[in-house]
Amino acid sequence: MHVAAPLEQNRLLASLPRCEYARLMCDLEPVRLEANRVLVVPGVPIGHVYFLRKAVVSLLVAMEDGSTIEGATVGNEGLVGLALFLGETTANESMVVQITGEAARMSAAAFHEALGHCAGLRLVLHRYTLALMNQLARTAGCNRLHSVHQRCSRWLLMSDDRLSGETIPITHECLAVLLGTRRASVSEAAEILRRAGLIECRRGQISILDRAGLERAACEDYRMSKHAYDDNHGWV
Repeated sequence: MHVAAPLEQNRLLASLPRCEYARLMCDLEPVRLEANRVLVVPGVPIGHVYFLRKAVVSLLVAMEDGSTIEGATVGNEGLVGLALFLGETTANESMVVQITGEAARMSAAAFHEALGHCAGLRLVLHRYTLALMNQLARTAGCNRLHSVHQRCSRWLLMSDDRLSGETIPITHECLAVLLGTRRASVSEAAEILRRAGLIECRRGQISILDRAGLERAACEDYRMSKHAYDDNHGWV
């Protein structure tokens, strides 16, 4: 199968047959997504899907007391607006940009039309859905059973995968919200990782200094989530 241009940063789009990719490009609009922008609101019709290229988006689960926790992280391996592929017009969770970056946007109407004509797109979205379900399950287990420094390591590694080694713009306070824990706990975990020489923290940014060491510090949920995406899409 002749796949799309290798320079395409979104891995779903890059895995499509070349003819399908060319067809989709007519309806894809390059956009820059700024941090804290809400892309999907629960109960509100989804107007666009976003194939992420450099941006990182959080799927946020709201609790009755008003707090939120991240259920999954979405980056260049996927898209925002998957509910449309599954036959729904709205979603149950919010999708919020965590890290500023580029994406390709397509209207809901154009996306539905593409699904009717592009068998390759339907195939990669089926596989992506399975991988995302795996990440949701792994994240739920991780939040229940693993230490804060393991969970921080997992989140940093997943973001690093999507940013290709760039510095990660995230504050301890924001990371605490995503992990559903106290800011003090995240700061303590970050200090453990810093003293081990694995990361460097400065003014709302975290750099990974020793990726292999950080992978050892993380729990198995990082590896199993990553393998699910790579295996299901043939991206190893």
